[in-house]
Amino acid sequence: MLTKIYKLFVLIFILLAFAFAANAQNTTEIVAPNGQRHAVAGKDRTRNDEEIVLYSPDYYRKKPTFKNGVDVYVVGGKVSVIQDRAGAVYIQNKPDPGAISVGKDGFVLSANGAARKWILANLKVGDEVKISEIKEVKNANGEVAPASLIPCFAGAYYRKAVSSFDAWTGIVGIVKLGTPKVDESRLSEKDKQPLDNFSVYVGGRAGDKEIDAGLTWGFTKDEQGNMSKRRNTWRPFWRNETWSNAPAEKQFYWYPGDVVQMAVIVAGPGKLRLVIADATPQPKRVFQVEFDAKTFAPNVPRQFKRVNAIDQFGNEGKPVQPTKAEVTGAEWLQTFLMRGAGADAKQIPMDKTRFTDMRCPNGSNIVVNVTDAAKGAEKIDVFGTPKK
Repeated sequence: MLTKIYKLFVLIFILLAFAFAANAQNTTEIVAPNGQRHAVAGKDRTRNDEEIVLYSPDYYRKKPTFKNGVDVYVVGGKVSVIQDRAGAVYIQNKPDPGAISVGKDGFVLSANGAARKWILANLKVGDEVKISEIKEVKNANGEVAPASLIPCFAGAYYRKAVSSFDAWTGIVGIVKLGTPKVDESRLSEKDKQPLDNFSVYVGGRAGDKEIDAGLTWGFTKDEQGNMSKRRNTWRPFWRNETWSNAPAEKQFYWYPGDVVQMAVIVAGPGKLRLVIADATPQPKRVFQVEFDAKTFAPNVPRQFKRVNAIDQFGNEGKPVQPTKAEVTGAEWLQTFLMRGAGADAKQIPMDKTRFTDMRCPNGSNIVVNVTDAAKGAEKIDVFGTPKK
């Protein structure tokens, strides 16, 4: 069995051979007055997309930042000026106000993209700003330890195993697909489709952006192009700024009981790659796609996860709706977190010491049976209505 699993992972690592090697992690962060924190990606260098970079006044005067961000001048530990150049130029259609005129004291924070939004949401003129070393608890292997507890995000029934924020470069797993069962009393008035759906996926988080990518319960098309009346197959999907899925084609359909390889890895600055394939030495069904994930930039700590879920349409962020829907029989045979890239990538078992165990909205909806703790192997059933 071990030899077979090894061969399967050799296959998926061939598919991932050109994975991007992430740079060293940042060690400093900004602390806003409200307690919110954001990593500082670097000092006195070019600011990349989705980053906050700290500049000394001398460097900033010689090499001012570009107009696609916000600059914050901090003097005496307090915000003196906030210059939202991107807001002026691209949102208000006004002239670029230019770089801040800085003195010899203090420093400048410059941010782009999601990092710019964080600055505008958490800092204002007069606020005290602290720059501190990131305090990390590491294990004997030098890995950042996972959080002991993470609050549930409302709107779905799910089991999530999620890593720490660290120098991870991806997640790779083998999973036996579960069998969904809908609640026939919860149908849309418009199209009579179930209001619950199902997904099994991996993904990650960097900065303030969450990425989901894996398999969702979806519709099929027959040879004449007719869509099935109900969702009846597992199909690849990915969600970054928008939601996308694989074409409704036979080579991208998987079914309950199928065993698949599933991976999401860092493929370059601001890029992730999803790979889904039959867990066989010579898979007949393979799907892979590379997509934008802007916050997965160099120097930004990354978190990776695997999830089994009952999703509820139009209910994200709201309390879960009562349902009898369930998905049973899923089993993660093993899962690895990745450090490094390509032939140098290390496969690190995602065992219980490397993830936070989230059972949402509460433990009574989730049944987990550990089959091999060292590999993070588990059988997982998700119930809308807890089983007595």
